Amino acid sequence: MKSEIKKIFLQTCMNHGSLSLEQINEVLGPMWQTYGEADVKNLVKEINVDLKELNQELKFVKHPLVEQEFLVYGLTFETTASKIQHHYREADQMYFAKLVELMAVQDDYGISWLEMYNLPSLTQTVKKNLPKMHIQDLIKKWIDQGYFIEKDDKIYFGPRMLVEYANHLKTHFSEYIKDCSLCKNVVLI
Repeated sequence: MKSEIKKIFLQTCMNHGSLSLEQINEVLGPMWQTYGEADVKNLVKEINVDLKELNQELKFVKHPLVEQEFLVYGLTFETTASKIQHHYREADQMYFAKLVELMAVQDDYGISWLEMYNLPSLTQTVKKNLPKMHIQDLIKKWIDQGYFIEKDDKIYFGPRMLVEYANHLKTHFSEYIKDCSLCKNVVLI
């Protein structure tokens, strides 16, 4: 029974990418009530033992902007294969990279919708392949996947970004992004 619950729980986490505790309660309903928050955290530890050999993890992260805890599914290493997302066009991938680059150096790590539509560092070819409706669809998809959080007409790094792209952010934006010496999670300075 417990192995079946672990499979269902892991599949849910993988499908969503990032879940708030409330979403875990909604999605997993009776299982959440049966096990409770403390037992779910122990379940995550058990699942992580199996995921470690696959270079994946489930990680609880408290997001500083919304003061909410999330469970994030992510990869624990970065390779060329993991950076290339074949279901996104090259223009989409370039847009994502430039968006992260611009957000990382902002004082609040946020960017307005207007700025998202007009990223200055994109080439004309990429801009031509990114109509505003497509940008809006991409951003909404990335918000749903937990890479970004929307608040007050801006988007910010989401919990999945802080887990899955932690090494990238710390390496390329070390002036702005560090590890907490206590919890070893990414800290936005």
